[in-house]
Amino acid sequence: MTYMELIAEVRTAVGRSAAKQWRKKGFVIGEVYGNGFDNVHVAVPAKDFAKAYKAAGETTVVMLNAAGAKVSVLIQDVIRDSFSGVVEHADFRQIRMDQKITAYVPVEFIGESPAVKAGAVLVKAVSDLEVEALPADMPHSFIVDISKLATIGDSILVKDLVISKKAVIQAAPDAVVATLTAPREEEVEAPVMTMDDVKSETEEQKATREKVKVEKEEPEK
Repeated sequence: MTYMELIAEVRTAVGRSAAKQWRKKGFVIGEVYGNGFDNVHVAVPAKDFAKAYKAAGETTVVMLNAAGAKVSVLIQDVIRDSFSGVVEHADFRQIRMDQKITAYVPVEFIGESPAVKAGAVLVKAVSDLEVEALPADMPHSFIVDISKLATIGDSILVKDLVISKKAVIQAAPDAVVATLTAPREEEVEAPVMTMDDVKSETEEQKATREKVKVEKEEPEK
């Protein structure tokens, strides 16, 4: 299997100032880690990174070429600028193709349930699922078609998902992925009490207390 290759430059200078300079030049900075090797500081052209990340996500192997040394990695822990949304940092988790790994595979919901149009509420119980597999067998995503949900109470469970026998979802087979529930009833606002209501209620309570008092004081016949 051929994987997308990403060319990276090794960073020798680190720190906030150096990182700022790399970003100004149009790079995403990152760290290569894992698999028993020392961390390596790298920088990847932002355009190339965006293309690789869109295609691979965080579950598909990417070949990272850093100074001529090629390693198999998964893109992890992508950090974006909180205002612009531009990717500023990413980690590259080095892996071995002959060793099983765990990764969180995103769940993608498609389609439209006719019951939702009629007023039912769609509850998406999960956004991703942990999967164990060899890197080459790791699914890119789970596609869940919610148009199969027809009536309130219908659910899609983990065991309903399509996955290779070479991969294992780390969740109970009967765990809910998506379900339809009845719409909530609109809350009825409590009536606003006026001073006349309060006065009336107080007088009624007073009359009741007086009646009870008289009954207790009257001698038994």
